[in-house]
Amino acid sequence: MSNIREIRQKEAEKAWGENKKSIINSCPRFGKILTSINIIKNNNYNKVLISIPRLDIKESWENDFIKWGFRPTNVEYTTHKSGKKFKGWKGDIFIIDEIQEASENELKEFKNIVLNNNTLGLSGTITRKTEFKILGILNLGISYKYLIEQGVEEKILVDYKINIHTVDLDDKELIYKTNSGKIVSENTRFGQYIFIRNKLIKEKKPVYFLDLKCIQILQSSLAKKEYTKKLLNQYKNERILVFCGTTEIADNLGIASYHSKTKEKNTLKDFSEGIGKTLATVKMAQSGITIKPINKGIINYTSGNSEDTAQKICRFLGMEYDNLEKIADIHIICSNTDFEKERLKTGLQFFDPTKIINYK
Repeated sequence: MSNIREIRQKEAEKAWGENKKSIINSCPRFGKILTSINIIKNNNYNKVLISIPRLDIKESWENDFIKWGFRPTNVEYTTHKSGKKFKGWKGDIFIIDEIQEASENELKEFKNIVLNNNTLGLSGTITRKTEFKILGILNLGISYKYLIEQGVEEKILVDYKINIHTVDLDDKELIYKTNSGKIVSENTRFGQYIFIRNKLIKEKKPVYFLDLKCIQILQSSLAKKEYTKKLLNQYKNERILVFCGTTEIADNLGIASYHSKTKEKNTLKDFSEGIGKTLATVKMAQSGITIKPINKGIINYTSGNSEDTAQKICRFLGMEYDNLEKIADIHIICSNTDFEKERLKTGLQFFDPTKIINYK
């Protein structure tokens, strides 16, 4: 008898078959690549173009083609950024993996390909806003939806608890230079940006530039880095994956790191296969890659993007069949600022608030 994952995958395949220009929106760990392979195989598709957000995801596709013993005769890959190079492409099916990560301009570059080909969009986390953006640009709607809480309920994902740790920004180290040439702490500089930001809001002027300045401080926060190191020491005997906002923070936690600037490319592969206890990354491990059991997850920085936050958290929700009662233990570090707290609240909209500790 088929297990629940196989049943849901067949449902998704059937739903897409009824609208061959549409999106399968299914939670991480659902098996979107296998579902796509079955669609390709059962429709006798041979010429396939797959767009991925990052090159490291290509290996997951190639590995799954090998694992499931099927690969179409003609498979090409592109990244979302390079999609314009395939503007005139014609084949059996165009697959857009992690479609929610494509920018508005990248989606526009896909327009001609989608118009002339069967198209399968894949996403584990997609907001209504992104859904409408994709629908407006590419006319791709969602044909099948399977959300995180349903995955937890049906044990495709493990249950979870999310611990929020709030920390004050550092007020000791003088590291930021003001326009007047004065060197101030991250707390002082952040406060200056917020003061200007609030003034602009009252004047009904754009604050995008100030938001970026605030985000840069939060991503590189000394206080958050030190608290991350404290948690790593506290749980030093456990297997931990850490998500950071910058490569500099990832490289300075005293543990192995993997990101776009990493020279040792086997670091992520080894950790995914269970070698090593700790790894810090930025975005490279948050989607499209299967990682063997992790005891705890630490998220040093979360954006206000709920899709991005959900992808990070779901890295820790993989089912372990020798530990069926596992509850994923996730720790998010947030500065004690209204700016980041509000962004975190938005970022956690896919998750059950009753499972979030110290959630304010």
